[in-house]
Amino acid sequence: MPQSRDELRAGIDPLSRDELSRMAAIVKAGFSGDVERAAAGLADPCGRIRAVALAACMRLGRLDGPAIDTALEDPEAEVRLAGAKAAARMGSDSLAARLAVEKEPLVAEAIIFAMGEQREEATYPVLRDAALEHPDALCREAAVAAIANFERDDSIEVLERAARDKPAIRRRVAVALAAVDDPRATELLHRLAEDRDWQTRQIAKEILAIEEGDRT
Repeated sequence: MPQSRDELRAGIDPLSRDELSRMAAIVKAGFSGDVERAAAGLADPCGRIRAVALAACMRLGRLDGPAIDTALEDPEAEVRLAGAKAAARMGSDSLAARLAVEKEPLVAEAIIFAMGEQREEATYPVLRDAALEHPDALCREAAVAAIANFERDDSIEVLERAARDKPAIRRRVAVALAAVDDPRATELLHRLAEDRDWQTRQIAKEILAIEEGDRT
């Protein structure tokens, strides 16, 4: 069963004294420049320590693609989450493949964010599908935001469909429309300016005001 977001953030089981000691050593290694000790933590039997080791290695500039890919395939969701966060900064060729099989929504959301940060054109169709079809609303919202990073005119069709989703996603659509140079984007903003959700209305009206100011 997938972990809830609160469980994933807090950790389910308390660490033993030995595990706490190993984790402290990894954290210290990340700040003291002990590359060998930090890298050794990537193979620790405790998933939470492996996640900390990923962050330590990235801090030291010693985290490579294979290590990120291994983290994205880790059985522990906390490690996969750390791998996705690392991929947002350093990239990974396996993000789309991992999203297809990821069951933990918080990790999937981080993978989507990473794809948006990397802006690899090959991942755009995956993000488009996630924006419209992913079962988790936060993942759909993240995909809309990621699509906006690509600044593609043909994203308007995706945004038009996403604008019929939940309020948080409609708000994200309104923000994304600011990057779309298409008359249909302005039309959609006018529609969202009359949305039943007041935050969506406010965002759309503010963007329209900026656009109108640019034209004067």
